[in-house]
Amino acid sequence: MTNYQVKISNRAKHVSLKITPADGLVVVVPKGFNHSLLDDLVAGRQAWIEKTLQRYQNYPVQEKDTSLPDEICLPALGETWPVNWIKTASSTVRVTTVDDFQLRVIGDIENQQACGKAIRRWLMRHANENLIPLLDLASKDCGLPYRKATVRGQRTRWGSCSSTASINLNYQLLFVGPAMVNYVLVHELCHTVHLNHSPAFHALVASFVPDSKAIEAKLKQAWRTMPAWLQQL
Repeated sequence: MTNYQVKISNRAKHVSLKITPADGLVVVVPKGFNHSLLDDLVAGRQAWIEKTLQRYQNYPVQEKDTSLPDEICLPALGETWPVNWIKTASSTVRVTTVDDFQLRVIGDIENQQACGKAIRRWLMRHANENLIPLLDLASKDCGLPYRKATVRGQRTRWGSCSSTASINLNYQLLFVGPAMVNYVLVHELCHTVHLNHSPAFHALVASFVPDSKAIEAKLKQAWRTMPAWLQQL
C-alpha cells in the first residue's frame, strides 16, 4: 500500500486525500478521528492514488532555492521590487521602501530568520494597502457588501468569509495574476450571500466571472508556483 502522511485539521469535517509532487499522498483527518481506519480507507482509493502518482512522476524535480531574494515580483499588482541588503550594527532588521519601487532590508542581514520575518511584515502591509481597496472595488461592482476585511497568512486558503460577512485575504495573493486575485475577491463576496459551495453559489460567482471554473483550476495549482523562499517565512 502507498505510504502516506497524516495531517489533523480542526476545520475538517471529513477525511480527504491530497496528492502533490512535493508531499506525495497526504490524508487530512478531523480532530479525534480513529487513525486505525485509515489503512482501509487508503486501500479503497488505491486505484486513484496510483493513477495520480503516476501522472506526477512526469513532473521535473527541481531543487528549490529557499534563499531570500534580491528581487520580489508581485504579479497581482504588476510590480517588481529590487531588494537592497544593507548591513548595520543593529541587532534587528527592518524593511523600508524607496520611491522607485525598491526595498531596503537594513540591520543584521546575516540573520536569515529575522530578515524573513521583516520581509513578511512588509508583504502583509503591502497586501493590506492594495488588496483591501481591490476588494472594495469588487464589492461595488458586484453590489455585494461585506462587514470588514483583514489580510492574513493562511497556509491552505486564498481567502475566507465568515457568517458575519467578514472576509480574510491571504497576502500570498500578491504572487498570482490579477484574474486569479479578482476571482478570489468575487468568490469570497459571493459567500456573503451563500455561505456554502452550492450550485446557487457557483452560479452567482459565474455571473460575475464567466470563466470562473478555468480560473479556479489554475488557482488550485498556483500554490506550486509560489517562490520557495516565501514558504519559509
